[in-house]
Amino acid sequence: MLDIDISVKVYAQAMPETTTSVTSVPSDVQSGTSFPYLATGVLSLVLALTVAAESLPAAIMPQMAATLGADNLQIGLLLSAWAVTVILASIPLARLTRRIDRRLVVSGSLAVFALGSLGTALAPTYEIALVTRVVTAAAHGLLWSVVIVYATAILDSRHLGRGLAIVTGGVTVALALGLPAGAAIALVGDWCFAFLGVGVLVGILSFVVARFLPRVASEASVPAQSEPDAEPAKGDASRAPVAALLAAALVFAFGHFTLFAYITPYLTDAAHFDAGWTGPLLALFGAAGFVGILVSGLTVDRWPSIALPVTFASMAVATVALAVAPAVPALVVAGVFVWGVAMGAMSPLVQTAVMRTASPQLRATASAALVVSFNSGIAAGSWVGGVVESTAGTPANAALTAVASTASVVLVLLAQKLASRARA
Repeated sequence: MLDIDISVKVYAQAMPETTTSVTSVPSDVQSGTSFPYLATGVLSLVLALTVAAESLPAAIMPQMAATLGADNLQIGLLLSAWAVTVILASIPLARLTRRIDRRLVVSGSLAVFALGSLGTALAPTYEIALVTRVVTAAAHGLLWSVVIVYATAILDSRHLGRGLAIVTGGVTVALALGLPAGAAIALVGDWCFAFLGVGVLVGILSFVVARFLPRVASEASVPAQSEPDAEPAKGDASRAPVAALLAAALVFAFGHFTLFAYITPYLTDAAHFDAGWTGPLLALFGAAGFVGILVSGLTVDRWPSIALPVTFASMAVATVALAVAPAVPALVVAGVFVWGVAMGAMSPLVQTAVMRTASPQLRATASAALVVSFNSGIAAGSWVGGVVESTAGTPANAALTAVASTASVVLVLLAQKLASRARA
């Protein structure tokens, strides 16, 4: 089986070790040999809070629906609208801000995100909540278009796998702490406080990023030969394997959100858990995600060709259990746990695979395209999941998730085969 973890040495002659596809890093950052724990930790917290806000309606769906006079499908559409906005806005906004210090782009997008979250908390109607979610999603799209490549810019190539695992581990933190906390807040108080908390914390992080994180030069200052917007060579051999990885990410995200967007009704209506168990089960899902982060950290550099397809396959097995045995509490709990492990490992494994598989000339495009792929899957999965939930019930959502996860395994194996040919 092909090792998709293409060594940085393959491209050593194509670009200096500290050059990235999107930015140039100032000498004070380049010369440092220590691991940037502060910067990666802050960026991890950034992703934790923003991803928590993205998925928050899934955890507080009944409460939001009751307050805003909407049904579950409409609340699910808040996730789809978010994803569609990210798809449409990410690349244009990234191009509009390409001449600005990457650190300030991250900080500015967080400031808008904070305002949008506060707007959602105060929205008196569903329509206004939808508008605020669209604004927040646009900021999120810009953030995700630059944050991974910004992180890559401040990381030494030797630390790339570990650094991206820490940064993208924030996604798992969101699942472990953000969604259960949101569900708990909605049960004991008002769901609005969940969005208020996100708005305040993200606003604080906006200041921290601008004040304390290292500067990364705007793209306008990058020499022409390393300009990120330079068109990759038409014969770039990494295009095909990257495209297969992007397709795998899209299908995996589609499968995940087909069920996850409707996890609350699955647990209460199909599995017949009491509503009070929703928070603890989401917490279990998130805690399993931490296990997934540890797994990815141990395997991302050692066994990259095995780790990614096994991760996707484990999600298929878990969701089969959720589909066929919703009346068996032990299998439901086990399925939620294994699913959580797979989701925790997925993000760092996929992000690192794409960054290492893409040639230097293709990395900027690949990074933005990965954002689009994930969010295309989120949008489609949230919408299709709503249709399936309303017509066939949530066990059918789980079955569709299992099929999509299996398809993503096939696509990852295809990517590995294509990468093998590209390096031959």
